[in-house]
Amino acid sequence: MFADLRKFLRHDDARRLTKKDVLLWRDRLLKSKSPKTVRDVWLASLRAVLNWAVSEDRIPQNVASDVRQDVPKRLQTRERGFTEQEAIAILQAAMDYKKGEKESEKTAAAKRWVPLLAAFSGARVTELTQLRKQDVRTENGRRFIRITPDAGSVKTGIYRDVPLHSQVVDLGFGEFVDNAPDGPLFFLASSTTSALSGARTVSGRLSEWLGSLKIVPPGVQPNHGWRHRFKTLGRELGYSDRVVDAICGHAGRTAGDGYGDVTLEAKLRVIDALKPYALKTHTARGHQQADLSPLSCAAS
Repeated sequence: MFADLRKFLRHDDARRLTKKDVLLWRDRLLKSKSPKTVRDVWLASLRAVLNWAVSEDRIPQNVASDVRQDVPKRLQTRERGFTEQEAIAILQAAMDYKKGEKESEKTAAAKRWVPLLAAFSGARVTELTQLRKQDVRTENGRRFIRITPDAGSVKTGIYRDVPLHSQVVDLGFGEFVDNAPDGPLFFLASSTTSALSGARTVSGRLSEWLGSLKIVPPGVQPNHGWRHRFKTLGRELGYSDRVVDAICGHAGRTAGDGYGDVTLEAKLRVIDALKPYALKTHTARGHQQADLSPLSCAAS
């Protein structure tokens, strides 16, 4: 962002920056970027850094503090999460995926496993693509994943444990992890690339792949649609929003939400109440997955 701003200004002295400069820069950005991106990414980033510079007495004022960009209200013509049929189509494509000729084993593994993990956790996709072998754990005979800032980035900054659904285990995710080398499961660790960068790259490739299949409907984000669906299923099952939020990583909305813990046992009740998806594929244990009713979230 600052490289683009310096190129536009033809200098790199923040003390010479004026409000008019910022307005002109904003107008130029709007020729190639959406108003929302300009507002929430480019202008927000500039304001944040200039605020820091003011607080550190590097510059006398933040000339971008009151530069705004209006964003047209987005019309919503359908639900924001995947429907049952859409979810099955995506998961079936993941289960059927075959590695491309020039594709790495780890990228192919991400396309197979990450959609399934997202469907049964509501986690942000980058939180899943940054998983390491040591983040898949076992307690009292149950497998779970630990989503932790140690692996890359967690929006809330707080680790959380998410139990694996029986269908994820039956399809062989445990065996995949057991046979994987130490380190990241879905990208190659590199001394020149941060874990967050590697995870985001894989998330982007996953999104592009799903887009190429033409099975993600307009109005639904290919990676974020799972979070909306997971929250919807939790409400249909009648579980507390606080427990569902603790699984998918949403921060509490009130001071009271910070009291007490949401235990792994409480999360297990939600995960175990979700019925498997009706996928036409053989499980890791060698039997055909049952052809289930389209309603995947009925409580037992």
